[in-house]
Amino acid sequence: DATTADVCFEVVNISSDDEKEEQKKKAKSLTSFHAHRSILKKCAPMLAALVGSNDTASITDIKPDIFRHVLFYVYGGEIPEEDLLTHAKGIIDAADKYSIVNLKLEAEAVYVGSTKITIDNAIDNLLYADTKNCALLKEAVMNFLAENSTEAAEKISFADVPGHVVKDLLFAVGRNS
Repeated sequence: DATTADVCFEVVNISSDDEKEEQKKKAKSLTSFHAHRSILKKCAPMLAALVGSNDTASITDIKPDIFRHVLFYVYGGEIPEEDLLTHAKGIIDAADKYSIVNLKLEAEAVYVGSTKITIDNAIDNLLYADTKNCALLKEAVMNFLAENSTEAAEKISFADVPGHVVKDLLFAVGRNS
């Protein structure tokens, strides 16, 4: 509520890189979210730090609907599963960025439960899991690759996979044998 809040987040509506620059220039497409510094300090210290001693902070890399979910969660709300399904990766990204661990874990669990790992998407999901430190997703991909190791070895390039991930994969294959 704008009357009792003491901080405001201005979230720039973004949809693509070209539009992002255009919207920054126009500054017309802002969505404002009011919050309370004391709640942020207790429940989302990274968001509180973003505001610092100012009254306003700009968010340019998260869509307003995702930020709305994040702030709602910080205030103790539960995000409906349908919204988690629709916005899982965006919520994981935002929760990871602002260290809102429980929200990240909830979104990750929904993402893993709703995503079919295939030969075509395994490496993308594995790299995403490694980058965002999503253990559940990483385990799901590792299990898939271990169960389908012959086909994976024939059809997937592991050239871009970091060495520590390849080592984890070898353990998963060995465990599966």
